[in-house]
Amino acid sequence: DKWATWASPFYPGFTLMLDKVLDKVLNGPTFRDLRATDANMYLVLTLHSFNRGHPMVPQSKPCEDAVTIAAGKRLGLVSWTRFKPHEKFHLSEYMQAFVEGLGYQLKTYGMMDGRKLVRYQCVVVRQQWDELRTSFLEAFQVQKAAYRRANGGTAAPTLVEDAAPRFVLRDISCSAQQSGIKTIVRKTFVEFEEGSDDSADCLKRSNSTGEVMAYFV
Repeated sequence: DKWATWASPFYPGFTLMLDKVLDKVLNGPTFRDLRATDANMYLVLTLHSFNRGHPMVPQSKPCEDAVTIAAGKRLGLVSWTRFKPHEKFHLSEYMQAFVEGLGYQLKTYGMMDGRKLVRYQCVVVRQQWDELRTSFLEAFQVQKAAYRRANGGTAAPTLVEDAAPRFVLRDISCSAQQSGIKTIVRKTFVEFEEGSDDSADCLKRSNSTGEVMAYFV
């Protein structure tokens, strides 16, 4: 159905009014506070420098490949073993296992905003992380000593807090080749996952705390 011609002069005024209302609502203090709360609710953790094998976790039961660190006696963390050495590493799984070894619980996520993070990153609830952060970092220092003891040298895993998320992109080129579609990629950054031979295309998450500058009708 077509609009009546007599209503045409009112269209610009109506769309302008709607644009102003939406701009006022979306950029108002309520929505701005909600965006800020959402941005600070979660924390992205990144693990670096574990090319010589998976990091270590506390070991409560005796095992043959355990590494003993006397410095961990004060914390009750003397025995350490490598985390799932024959499986692909996922930081979300590692963090849960590590924290459970300390007697705590931590919810970790391998996805953010419905998108999969690279394997050496995970998301945690900031408030929950802050509650056990001191205990974790103290134990993680012992883990570094265990890693060096197991591998030799001075390199050891490093945990970075509040890192920028990096997402795994779907292999568009492969799916396009299967369907016979030619794919051209321009100005694309490619990052290789640390600690593995697999490649992963990654991109940064845009800042979700910024104002909604315009709304198009």
